[in-house]
Amino acid sequence: MSTPLQEVKNLISKGEFFKAYDIAMHALGSNPDNTALLHRALLALANGGAYRLALSQFESMGLHNSHELDVQCLLARLHKDISFAQKGEAAKAGFVKAFQLYEQAWISHQLSPQAYYPAINAAACAVFSGALEQATHWAGIVLDQLQSQHTKLADPAEQYWTHATRIEALLIQGQLDAARALVPHTLSLIDSDRTALASTLRQLQRLCHCLGHDFKSLGFATPPAVIHYTGHLLSHTGRFPEHQEARVAARIQELLECHNVGVGYGSLAGGADILFAESLIKRGADLHVVLPFEREEFLKVSVLRCGPRWAERFEHCLNAARSVRMATEDAFLQDEQLFTYCSQIAMGLSILNARHLNTTVAQIGVWDGYTHDRTLGTEADLQQWACTGLPQYFVNSQNANFSEGLPANLAEMPLTSNNSKQHGRETKAMLFADVKGFSKLGDAALPAFVEQIMGRLAKVTAQYQDQLHSINTWGDGIFAVFNHVAAAAECALAMQESMAGIDRTAFGLPEKLALRIGLHLGPVYLTLDPITLRETAIGAHVSRAARIEPVTPEGCVYVTETFAAVLAIGSNNEFACDYVGQTEAAKNYGLMRMFLLRRTENSNATTVVLDFER
Repeated sequence: MSTPLQEVKNLISKGEFFKAYDIAMHALGSNPDNTALLHRALLALANGGAYRLALSQFESMGLHNSHELDVQCLLARLHKDISFAQKGEAAKAGFVKAFQLYEQAWISHQLSPQAYYPAINAAACAVFSGALEQATHWAGIVLDQLQSQHTKLADPAEQYWTHATRIEALLIQGQLDAARALVPHTLSLIDSDRTALASTLRQLQRLCHCLGHDFKSLGFATPPAVIHYTGHLLSHTGRFPEHQEARVAARIQELLECHNVGVGYGSLAGGADILFAESLIKRGADLHVVLPFEREEFLKVSVLRCGPRWAERFEHCLNAARSVRMATEDAFLQDEQLFTYCSQIAMGLSILNARHLNTTVAQIGVWDGYTHDRTLGTEADLQQWACTGLPQYFVNSQNANFSEGLPANLAEMPLTSNNSKQHGRETKAMLFADVKGFSKLGDAALPAFVEQIMGRLAKVTAQYQDQLHSINTWGDGIFAVFNHVAAAAECALAMQESMAGIDRTAFGLPEKLALRIGLHLGPVYLTLDPITLRETAIGAHVSRAARIEPVTPEGCVYVTETFAAVLAIGSNNEFACDYVGQTEAAKNYGLMRMFLLRRTENSNATTVVLDFER
């Protein structure tokens, strides 16, 4: 049986940073002094993009007093991550700070066999800050130290890191031929550790960019790709005829092999979904399943209708999946739009995972090529993905032929919402906000609170009137329902920025007054409140959204995993969602995966800030 530390290391190597963080933090509850486990917890956070939160926890947990090499290097790495998210002089100053921290770590551990690690990172930070002569000097220190280590390392992982480090040092010194010669053997040591390869490729790409070298000339292959899969259900005479099953399955396997797919996200309906899942399992790829509603009902609605033989295949795939998520735990209620909601979550998760692994992401669909209903089913999935501009491939369900890219007649059509009144529920983004400290205000302060706090927040929300379905307030509380996640995200951050700009003391208000905002996306009933006669939303997902804000830190915006995933589909990298762990929601609602919403600090943030180090 593996220890929590071993389990966390394995999850990090697979790119499952959020789960790794959760397990590490749970284990630390009974073993709070385990520095190695705490180090891995913060490393998982940083690898998931939450580097600022990781730095905050690093300081609050007293790790700055640690003399361990990995811990000292983690602090330097966090400053390096923040620098990649900045521009100009701020970025340069950050890289200098990171260089100094790596230098200090090397000085403290220069006799250690692992001293090459802070040394190579010091060299890289010198490159990023423009100190090329200093970088060349440190690269020489790295090569000398590696050369002096005559003992062959038994651990393939350590062998990999030393070879990757040598390539990096040679690249910094301009010895491209020598660096290129090491690549084949280095790749042979990588095994299945996707994050190690992602770290290497990202670092080398950055260095090549700064030094003017051609990264492609080094000969590194692209890491295993991530896909979102979708397609028709199987039937005797329908859009995916039963007699084409074997041919389509074979073509799916060819595509997965051709694109070197290592991770797949999608649902598990009878027909195309299960064929994709079986092919992913067969090739040893990671399968991540998202079901739209309760498992047994889904089995009846979307699996057994294809025939009884699909039930066993469904169970096999479900048991073999690396993760299984429920888009909603509620009943189906003949609400077809839940399938589109489920697909949006799977699409977003695939994009987020590909960013984390520094690899490509694409959608592969099984489709008959005809447009029937662009608001639901396979066409809706295909058109939603086409809006991202990411690669898209198809297997024709009628003849198993292959094609690439959405046909122009469908790609150019406006994306049609599947939110129809006949479905009862509609998928909406929900915002809950309140001002902590309001309940302690005396009557004398209330007029200023209404005018200065609520008044300014009202001016912000008014700017998003065309994206708002409804908005209601009570005291200091705000409940707003948006048509799109991007508008909800933008409004929430604008509200926090407006709040931060208010001089509370100038209006006789406590400085500690602070805004908390929670965001969620889910299917809700839109209705007219019979008492207030105002539009509002009700449903289980409204209750879920309401439980987020009370556990959100002051001045922050927390979002659910569902919101973060769907935001990734169409926000043009304007926003980042940093994972903060499984948080106990208010009123004993249970554990929920929470993310901290923020703006990206430069246009390339999502492609450069995630740096997976060992």
